[in-house]
Amino acid sequence: MSEGGERHTNRLVHSTSPYLLQHAHNPVDWHPWGEEALARARAEDKPILLSIGYSACHWCHVMERESFEDETIAGFMNAHFVPVKVDREERPDLDDIYMAATLAMNQGQGGWPMTVFLTPDQEPFFAGTYFPPTDRYGRPGFKTLLERIADLWLRDREGLRAQGAEVARFLRESTRPAPGPSVGAEEIRKAVAQLARDFDERWGGFGHAPKFPPSPALSLLLRAHRRFEDEGALRMATRTLGMMARGGMHDQIGGGFHRYSVDERWLVPHFEKMLYDNAQLARVYLEAFQATGDPALRAVAIDVLDYILREMTSPEGGFYSATDADSEGEEGRFFVWTPARVREALGDEEAARRFGAYYDITERGNFEGQSIPNAPRSLPEVAEDLGLPAAELEESLAAARATLHQARARRVPPGLDDKVLTAWNGLMLGALAEGFRVTGDRRYLDAATRAAGFLRAQLTTPEGRLVRTWRAGTAHLAGYLEDYAYLASGLLDLYEAGGDVAHLREAQRLAGRIREDFAAEEGGFYSTARDHESLLVRHREGHDGATPAPNAVAAHVLARLSHHLDREDLRDEAAGAIRVWAKAIARQPRAFATSLAVVDLLLDGPVELALVGAEGDRGREALRAELARHYLPNRIVAVHDPAHGPSPLPLLAGKDTVKGQAALYVCRHFACQRPVTAAADVAVALAIGAALPADGGDRALDARPLPGAATAEATAAFARAQPASVTGYAPLGDTGLVTSRIGFGSYRVDDETPEHRRALVKALRAGVDVIDTSTTYTDGGSERLVGQVLREMTHAGERGREETIVVSKLGYVQGENLERAQEKEAVGRPWPEVVKYGEGVWHCIHPEFLADQLTRSLQRLQIGTLDVGLLHNPEYFLMDAHERSHGPLERRRGEFYRRLAESFGFLEEQVRAGRVLWYGVSSNTCTRPASDPEAASLTRMLEAARAGAGEGHHFRVLQLPLNLYESGAVLERKEGPGLDRTVLDVAREAGVGVLVNRPLNAMRDAGLLRLASVEVPAPEVDLDAQLGVVAGLEDEYRRDVASRLEVAEGSVPPSEFFRWGTELPGVAGQVQGLEHWEALEGQRILPPLGQALSALDHHLSGDLGETWHAWRARYVPQLQKALGELRRRAAEKSRGVSAGLEAAIDPLLPPERRGETLSRKALWVVASTPGVSSVLVGMRREDYVADAVAVMSWPPLADPAAVYRAVRARAATLVTA
Repeated sequence: MSEGGERHTNRLVHSTSPYLLQHAHNPVDWHPWGEEALARARAEDKPILLSIGYSACHWCHVMERESFEDETIAGFMNAHFVPVKVDREERPDLDDIYMAATLAMNQGQGGWPMTVFLTPDQEPFFAGTYFPPTDRYGRPGFKTLLERIADLWLRDREGLRAQGAEVARFLRESTRPAPGPSVGAEEIRKAVAQLARDFDERWGGFGHAPKFPPSPALSLLLRAHRRFEDEGALRMATRTLGMMARGGMHDQIGGGFHRYSVDERWLVPHFEKMLYDNAQLARVYLEAFQATGDPALRAVAIDVLDYILREMTSPEGGFYSATDADSEGEEGRFFVWTPARVREALGDEEAARRFGAYYDITERGNFEGQSIPNAPRSLPEVAEDLGLPAAELEESLAAARATLHQARARRVPPGLDDKVLTAWNGLMLGALAEGFRVTGDRRYLDAATRAAGFLRAQLTTPEGRLVRTWRAGTAHLAGYLEDYAYLASGLLDLYEAGGDVAHLREAQRLAGRIREDFAAEEGGFYSTARDHESLLVRHREGHDGATPAPNAVAAHVLARLSHHLDREDLRDEAAGAIRVWAKAIARQPRAFATSLAVVDLLLDGPVELALVGAEGDRGREALRAELARHYLPNRIVAVHDPAHGPSPLPLLAGKDTVKGQAALYVCRHFACQRPVTAAADVAVALAIGAALPADGGDRALDARPLPGAATAEATAAFARAQPASVTGYAPLGDTGLVTSRIGFGSYRVDDETPEHRRALVKALRAGVDVIDTSTTYTDGGSERLVGQVLREMTHAGERGREETIVVSKLGYVQGENLERAQEKEAVGRPWPEVVKYGEGVWHCIHPEFLADQLTRSLQRLQIGTLDVGLLHNPEYFLMDAHERSHGPLERRRGEFYRRLAESFGFLEEQVRAGRVLWYGVSSNTCTRPASDPEAASLTRMLEAARAGAGEGHHFRVLQLPLNLYESGAVLERKEGPGLDRTVLDVAREAGVGVLVNRPLNAMRDAGLLRLASVEVPAPEVDLDAQLGVVAGLEDEYRRDVASRLEVAEGSVPPSEFFRWGTELPGVAGQVQGLEHWEALEGQRILPPLGQALSALDHHLSGDLGETWHAWRARYVPQLQKALGELRRRAAEKSRGVSAGLEAAIDPLLPPERRGETLSRKALWVVASTPGVSSVLVGMRREDYVADAVAVMSWPPLADPAAVYRAVRARAATLVTA
C-alpha cells in the first residue's frame, strides 16, 4: 500500500499468469519480460533485476512478503534496477537459461525464487535464490545485496559486463551437446547401478532429503527389470512407490501427490501440487501394477487420476497447473489434522480412533503440533492392534476418508493456478489415456478426449502452431519443444487407447512441426522454435528435470510414429536425437532416464499389436482387458473397427476379424503371428511376440559408420593435389598408403574443447592426412572428436573417407575401461591376462579385450574400418615383470612375444573381416638398448607376427618416440641376430611404416623438456620484495579474517590458508624449467588457492564479508605478480636449455633455417629422417597447426643423423630442465 492507502499497481496487472498477478500490486515497478523492459535497461544503462518463480512456490511467497512488499527495498530496486518478473511455467526458455547461469555461479546450487542480475544485454553477472530482507541465515540480506551490486555497477560496470560476457560464453558452450557414436544397454545398466548406489533401503527413493518423486527413474527401473531380469531394479522401484504412497507427500484424503518431501521418510512435504508430477506418477504406478500385478499400485494410480478429474479439470476440459502450498498464510494448513478435528468431522469416536491409528493422527502431531495423514504401518498390523478384521478396518477408513474430504472442502483452500499449459496437459491426457487402457474406466478416456479437443480449439493457431498457455479465454506465447513433444506423445497414447485415428494424424502433424521448427543440424532438438524471440542462448537440454526431457520425449514420439507409419527415417532421427547426448549419458546415465527409455525401445523395436473388432464388441473388450494386464513398455497399439472400411495404416493392412470375431494380431517388424481371438491365448502370444533377442542385454544404438577406408589411390591423389606435394608426403611402408610428413597427434585432445575441434579441422584443411588417436586418450574423447570431424567434413564434401588415414591404439585399461574391468572382476568374469602395473594403470592385449576395444573404437570413430590398429605400449608386461622380478629375462620375453603373436592373430582376423586394414605396435621401449629388460624388439615383433598371423600378415606399422634427445631409433644398433641394425633399418627392410610420437617432448632424467623456443619477458618485480608484500597481506588476513572464523572439527583451520609468502621461496629454488613450473603451479598452487578463495567467497557475509572482499581485492593481484615472476624465472631456465641445444644443431643446418623456431627445426630433423613416414605432433591449437605444417614444404635435411649425434655428444654439457 502507498502512504495514502491506495493500492500499488504495476505493469503485471495486465498479465494472465496467476504468479505475475500475485505481484501486480507490489510497490516494485515490475515489468514482464519483453522489449519494453529490455529497451529501458539499454536506454538508462541500468542492470536488470530478474526474478523468476511460480505460483505454488512457498519461498517465492516468503520473499514477496519480506522484500517485494517492503517500501524501502522496492524503492531502491526501482531507482537502481529495471525489475523484471517471470513465471517460469510460462517462460521455460528464460528459466532454463538463467537457471543454468545460477547453477554455474553457485557451485551447482539453484532453485526458486531465482534472483539474477543482468547487464542491459541480458548477460548474467550475479545470481542466487531466496534472500532474506536483512543479513541472516549466513547470507547477505536482499537490501545489502542490492546496495552492493548498485555500488559495483557505479564503480566497475565494465568489470561486471566482462563477468557477464564470460558467463554468457560459458552458457553458449555448455548448451552444446556432447554427441557420441553409440548409446545402448550398457548405459541402462549403468543408470541402474548409479541409482542403486544412492538407494535408500529403508524409505525408498534416492539420496537424502529433500526427496522428489523420481518418476522417470522409476519407469526406467521397471524397464531394466524386464530387459535384464534385474530383481534389484524392481525392488528399488516398488519400494519407492510403496513408501511414497504411504507417506504424507501423498494426500491420503484428497488424492494426488504434493511436490516433494522435505525429509527422507516422504512424511512432510512442501504442500504444493503440480499437474506434471501427478501425470507422471499416475503413469508409473500403472506401469508398476502391470509389472507386478499388485492391486495397491493400481489403486494409487486411480486415486491420482480421480483427484485430477475432480479438482484440476476446468469446465472447458483443460487441466489446471497447480495448487499452492499455503492457505490463510500458512504452509500446509489446509492438509493437517488433530485428533479433535477428526472426531468433530466424523462425529464418531470409534471411527476417529481407527482413522487416527492408521493415519498417524496424534495429540503430539508430526508437523508443528498437528498431523499430516500418513500410513507408517500396514493395514493388517493396525487391524490386529485394534482387534478388527482387516476388511472391516479398510471399509471404515474408506468411509472416513470420504467424510473428511467433505469436511476439508469447507476450509479455505490453497490458491489455484488455473492457467492451462499445453505441455503439462499433454502429459496428463497421456496419463488418462493410459489409465483407461489399463483400468478400462471410460471416464479417463472421455476426459483425455475432451482435453485433446480443448487444446486443439484453444491452444492451436489457425496456422497449426501451438500456443503455450491459456487462462480465462486468453491464449498467448509461442509453444516450446515440450509443448509439441508432450502433446504429441499424449495424442499417441490417446490413439492407442481409444483407436481414433484423428489423434494419430494430429500427433504426426505435430511431429512434423518439431522436425521443421526445432531440429538441430547435428541431431536432436532445441527448446525453442527457429523463429522464437532471440535470447542470450538458444537453449537445448538432454537430461530430465522435474519433467521428462523434451528432447527425449520428441525422440520417443518419432520412434513410435516410425513403427506406426513404417518410416525408417523417423527411427534414424529418433536415434540421432539421443546419440547427440551420448557422452553426457555415459557420464551420468541416471539423469537421462527418459532418453534411456527411448534407447530401450529403439534397441529391439516394439511389439506391434493390432486389435480389430467392432467398438463395444465383448470379444474386443475382453482382448483389450487381457492386454491391459501385461507390462509392455515397448509396444504400439492400433485399434480398428472394420465397419469404418480398410485402414491405410501399415500395421492394420490386411487385418480383419476372424470369422466375425474380434482378433488381436501380435507382430514384430510387421511379421505377425496367427491372430488371437480368445483372451486366454493372449499371454502365450505376447510371450513370443514381446520376447527380447538373446543379445538384448548388450546391444547399442550405433551411428551408421562411414563406409570405406583409406586407399593407396586416394591418399596418393590427395598428396598430389597439395601445394607441398613434392616435399610433404611419404609412403607408409609397403601399405601403399601415402602419409603427410606431419600427422595430427590427438593426445590430450577431446570432443568438448572447441579449440581442439578447430585445430583438427585446420590441420586437415592444411593437407594433413593421418590422424593418430587411442582408446585411452581423454577417455575416448579424442576418438569421438576425430569421428565427429571426419564425418562432418566427409558429409560436407571437404574430405573423402578414402583420403584420410585413421590410426588408433588399443591396450590401456584406464578410465571407463578400468571401471568396466573392475566390474567384470567383481562378478567373476575378468578380462584374461590383465597387467596391473599400478593404481589406475592396467593393461591388456588379450584378444577378448581387444575385441571389445576395437568395437568401441570403431563406434567412437564412426567408421567401419580402422586403417591402422596398433597395440598401445604392450611392453607394460615387460615393465611389470621386471619390477616384480618374475622369472628369468628370456622367459619373460618369451611370454611377451607369445602374447603379441596371439594378439596379431586376432588382428589378422579383423583384417579378413574388414574391420582393420593394417596393424602394428606403438612402443616407447623399442628404441632402448637390447640389454634393457624392458626393451621391445621390432625383429621379434615381426617373428611374432609370422607365428600368429602367417607369412602374409598385415603388420606394417610401428609407432615409436624420436626427437633430438631421444634418438635411439636412429643411433641405437640393437636389432637383428647380430644386434647390428637400428629399429629404422629393420623397419625399412620389412616394409614397415614408422610413425613418430613425442617429437617435441623429450623425456630426460631431470624431467620433461619441451623442444620449443621460449619467450622470456622482462622482470616486473623483485621476487624477494614481492613475496614480502604477499606475506604481509597474509598476516593481515589471519589477524582480521581468520581469527573471527569458527573452525569445524576435523577441518583445516582457516588460519592455514594463504601461506604462499613463506612457502614460495622454497619452491623457487626447486624449479628446473618452464614445464616443471607449470606442473607445480597447476597441481600444488592453484587448486588449493582456488578452493580457499571460493569457500570464503560463499560463506562470508555482513561486515566480515566486506572485510574479506576488500582484503581479497588487494591480495590476489599481489600474489599474481609473485607467481608471474616465478614463471618468468622458470622460462629463463628453459631458454638456457633451448639456447644450448640450438648452439649444437644450428651449424649443421642450412643458413636459411637457423633463424626458424626451435620447434620447427626439431620437427624438420625428425621428418627428414630416412625410414620415418610421418611425425605425429600434438596440435591442440590452431597456432600449433600453423607452426607444424609449415615444415611439410621444406625439402628434407640432407644428414639428420649428424644432428642427432651432435646433440648426443653435447647432451651432458647442456643445461638440463
